[in-house]
Amino acid sequence: MAVFAIPNPKKTIQVDFSLEKVRNSVKNISLLDPKYKIFSSNEIFNQYTYESYEFLSLGVYIDIHINSITNTKTEIAIEIRRKLGTFNESHEVTNANNHMFKMYDYLSKLMTLSDDGIQNLKSKPLQQPVINKSIKNKTLAALLAFFLGGLGIHKFYLGKTTAGILYLLFCWTLIPAILAFVDFLILIFMSDNNFNAKYNI
Repeated sequence: MAVFAIPNPKKTIQVDFSLEKVRNSVKNISLLDPKYKIFSSNEIFNQYTYESYEFLSLGVYIDIHINSITNTKTEIAIEIRRKLGTFNESHEVTNANNHMFKMYDYLSKLMTLSDDGIQNLKSKPLQQPVINKSIKNKTLAALLAFFLGGLGIHKFYLGKTTAGILYLLFCWTLIPAILAFVDFLILIFMSDNNFNAKYNI
């Protein structure tokens, strides 16, 4: 262990659910958050490891160990560890604790679902993150068409990548410059409503 290493964050709780119910919940965490992927599992010892990649880091491993106390009570132990090295900064521990919180939150949600509820989650496609489309400005598009239209810059700005590449490839013929001037006139006289309907929806 490094001199300034901070111990891996660990937490153990007991829940009033059977071992089988908890095991089924642990195995399906990825259904609620696909950034957590199962890395390894040992069904005999009820040990599961998830991994999560992080920006500017190799990420973390999340070790989950479950142990039956009674038929209706189970112990869940979670430990967060770095994929490489040890925790040595307080912000790293804060981030690790966020993983810990998410794990227990996801487990609590999954444990309260019926088997049919988990099957429904499995049948749903994973939701892709919504990418916010940037709002295009008509005046800026017109100015780009007037000053840099021969290079197709206004087409790239408006999301018409193929047209922009064609303008760029044939810019030496001056035809794109003529077409860009036509685009400039069209943009100038186009109503804001028509522009938004075409480029901002």
